[in-house]
Amino acid sequence: MRSEHHISNSFRLPILQGVLPIDRARLPAELVAGITLAALAIPEVMGYTKISGTPVITGLYTMLIPMALFAIFGSSRHLVVGADSATAAILSAGLVGLATTGSNEYVALAAVLAFMAAGFLMLARIIGLGFLADFLSRTVLIGFLTGVGIQVALGEISGMLGLKGGGHGTLEKIWNDLQQIEQVNFPALAIAVGVLIVIVGSERVSKKIPGALIAVIGAIVVSWAFDLGAYMPVLGSVPGGLPHIGLPDVPWSWELVGKLAPTAFAMFVVILAQSAATSRAYAARYNEAFSENTDLIGLGLANIGAGL
Repeated sequence: MRSEHHISNSFRLPILQGVLPIDRARLPAELVAGITLAALAIPEVMGYTKISGTPVITGLYTMLIPMALFAIFGSSRHLVVGADSATAAILSAGLVGLATTGSNEYVALAAVLAFMAAGFLMLARIIGLGFLADFLSRTVLIGFLTGVGIQVALGEISGMLGLKGGGHGTLEKIWNDLQQIEQVNFPALAIAVGVLIVIVGSERVSKKIPGALIAVIGAIVVSWAFDLGAYMPVLGSVPGGLPHIGLPDVPWSWELVGKLAPTAFAMFVVILAQSAATSRAYAARYNEAFSENTDLIGLGLANIGAGL
């Protein structure tokens, strides 16, 4: 007998499956949850852009259209779609040598990767590959994400020490940092350590405290009060306004697709593994139904939204 958590064989495109029915009694709690999520996610996505090598504003854009599209077309009531460190690291590694980090061409290629990952997700739904998530070991997933986290952390040491970044691989970056160790910027190091203490300390006190947001706001206040821009690089102004919607401006060719396909496929696998594991865990905890295949559609559309 198949569980209701397994995949439906019929191809359907349900709308608002993860939202309806709406419990009016829970609306105040849902509103608070949304505000809390935004408070946590805003500083996080700003950090993810540092990993991916894209402008800061692109991280904020990933909280708009992609999140809304998955809420409409996804099946999970608890899964929230947005940027994450694993896919950001994969994207950055895949674009090494193809364009200058942070340039318009780089951002356009990142958008192409989002479209291609969406294509893999849609194809997986069409041929019913949602069940593949059942064969992805949680132990392997945790090990992979832990490894990515360590790699990302090692790659950001230069920023924490106020050094000039360099190198592509993790070992090259570490060697670059060691060569500049005498040039450590102590104000930058103090800010970095302070931010870490606030984030880790807040989580230990209560997981409901938005430690990341508090740390970012505190760092901004300290930077303004003590004019730290004179002693270390600062983010500066972030462009305002809504994102420009359109296809990426790149010279489309099969050669380009071939170069980006391995990276897009790696992103697809990580997206599938992370989303399925999270959806399954919460569905089991709250005894709610979800469909991996339906979520594939929602995830695919979310990636299309990110690419636009």
